Amino acid sequence: MIRVVHNGNSSQFAEVMDRQFRLRHEVFVKERGWTEFDRDGFHEKDQYDNESAVYVVAADERNNVAGGFRLYPTTLPHMLVEHFPILVDSAIPQRRDVLELTRFAMRKTERRSRHYFELLVAIQEYGLDEGLAGYTSVINPLRLPILQGFGFDIEPLGLPQMIQGEAAIAVLFSVSESCLSRVRKSVNIETSVLDDAVANRRIA
Repeated sequence: MIRVVHNGNSSQFAEVMDRQFRLRHEVFVKERGWTEFDRDGFHEKDQYDNESAVYVVAADERNNVAGGFRLYPTTLPHMLVEHFPILVDSAIPQRRDVLELTRFAMRKTERRSRHYFELLVAIQEYGLDEGLAGYTSVINPLRLPILQGFGFDIEPLGLPQMIQGEAAIAVLFSVSESCLSRVRKSVNIETSVLDDAVANRRIA
């Protein structure tokens, strides 16, 4: 089940969000060593975890969180503009119909699980529901062929570079019905994955 949490409904999902930030601590602080984002020894947060952020979270009926990611308006100061502009060769997309996707994190036991596949579908499904054209993101270049293999249309915004000892590339994920259909087929999920979605889209 995918929950979409934002400033308007966050009070309903306090437990989910607490567990999401704890998972991010496990992934980004303990595994990857991003200690500057350690808030209290249990939660990982940065300056973009504010009322403008939207969280897409995979959780079960008991609110056990398997993974998730954060979305942020590119019309506001955001990570790509403020921290990684060197990764983009031309103008950074900053539009209402383009969000920034960051902090994609999965619990170790859930990587390549159905929850993971549901999050991949949610990238496209949420984008279509919100009328988005795409998402900017910074990823490891090794992820490019993997994500393309799932059916994503991904445009590199610049050449890969080393950032603090890690390879990184800025990309633009396109959102479209055809892309949603391809992703669904690749992970064998035919209906809506969003908890509060009105319509169930099926494979075209």
